[in-house]
Amino acid sequence: MSCSSTSGRTEASRDIVYPQHWQSIKSQISDDAQSSDNWITTFNDPQLIALVEQAIKQNRLLKTQKITMKLAEQKALVSGASRLPALTLNQGNSRRKNVSDDVAQYTSSADVDLELSLEVDIWGKLSDQQNQATLNFAAAKSTYEHQKTTLIAQVASAWFDVISAQELLNLYQERAKNLTNNLEMIQASYRLGLNDALDVYLTQNDVSQESARVAQQQQVLSVAKRQLELLIGEYPDGNFTSNVALPVLNQEVLIGAPAQLLTKRHDILTSWYQLLALDAGLAVSHKQRFPKISLFASTGDSSDELQHLLDGSSLAWSLIGNLTLPLFDGGRLASLEKQARLEVEQQEQYYLNDLYQAFADVENNIANSKALKERYQHLTLASQNALTAEKLSFDQYMRGLVSYTTVLESQRRAFDAQNSLIQLTNQLLQNRISLFVSLGGSPVSQSEESNNTSTIVANNQQVNQ
Repeated sequence: MSCSSTSGRTEASRDIVYPQHWQSIKSQISDDAQSSDNWITTFNDPQLIALVEQAIKQNRLLKTQKITMKLAEQKALVSGASRLPALTLNQGNSRRKNVSDDVAQYTSSADVDLELSLEVDIWGKLSDQQNQATLNFAAAKSTYEHQKTTLIAQVASAWFDVISAQELLNLYQERAKNLTNNLEMIQASYRLGLNDALDVYLTQNDVSQESARVAQQQQVLSVAKRQLELLIGEYPDGNFTSNVALPVLNQEVLIGAPAQLLTKRHDILTSWYQLLALDAGLAVSHKQRFPKISLFASTGDSSDELQHLLDGSSLAWSLIGNLTLPLFDGGRLASLEKQARLEVEQQEQYYLNDLYQAFADVENNIANSKALKERYQHLTLASQNALTAEKLSFDQYMRGLVSYTTVLESQRRAFDAQNSLIQLTNQLLQNRISLFVSLGGSPVSQSEESNNTSTIVANNQQVNQ
């Protein structure tokens, strides 16, 4: 039964105002762009896919949420059973001793009873209770799917952080090696009287600083590895190895209409299911004030001997109807109904806030993506120029054409450009992950659990109708 007369949840749908397209883009991406569904495969990284599969199986927090989902499912099944008759069979044997005038008498009795009870759902209260439990299960399932999506995004993010940290470590080690080679050449030139002692000290300082940077980056890499190991359910010993490079994003993401977030974002679905569940709870609170009608039927037999039970000679039966109507409770039921109504209104605002925050997430990620791509193009060119300038400056220094200060400046610029390019590549990947998550959808192929949940909700709706 509907609860539109006691609820204002339809106002949440009327209050939603969203544009026909995202403000950060004026047109849709072409048809050959990638979709936001099954997006983990768009990185073309088999090792990442394997890590995601391992995390789904072994992550402890995801297992905990799955248990929570199963608990909600059982509660929904229990609530559905309350609408059906309850049939109980009772059987008992007894033997008693009575002493009268020092004479002991023994009596035996055996009885069996079959009882049938049913609450008549004349007002639809039991239907609303079942609907509320089923919606709570749907909310728990959406929460599980959202946590799984979050976990997959965290694994992908941690994976790219590990690769980025490894590439930066390789860069620092290569720079330390090059500086050491430069130091040897400068020391040789100094012994021949071709260079000043200042050049030797400056180069030694650069070597020491770069060695310290290498040690620091090794620690950063270990922390990144341990974070990834925790996500995939392994012991965080920091021994995880990777030998791949950061992927370069060449394709765009298909950006759907803003209205699609209502059905593709699992966290938004969770908030909506919670609102519907509270609305059903409001209907239950309202109908608690109505009379309750229950029917009881029983039949049974008793005998002095167990083997004589159910012989048909002394079966007894009874049929009882019970009507319960609350007359005075000090306003408790009225207050509970008002409390339920306020909870619905509160959840409406939570839902609207979550939805508009989701809109903001997409807008921000689209805008960030455009800015990062523009920076990446300029920085790629700057890195190429800086590497060329570094090589030329050192060659000219060895021929006595420029001072060592020029070499130091060119080396610093080349190093900064390469360092920034690696970090920016990782930022692009992190932004792509965040964009996929904000758009909603499933990062992997849909499981059978999702289909099972949809079936349970659909069946519940058919029963209520």
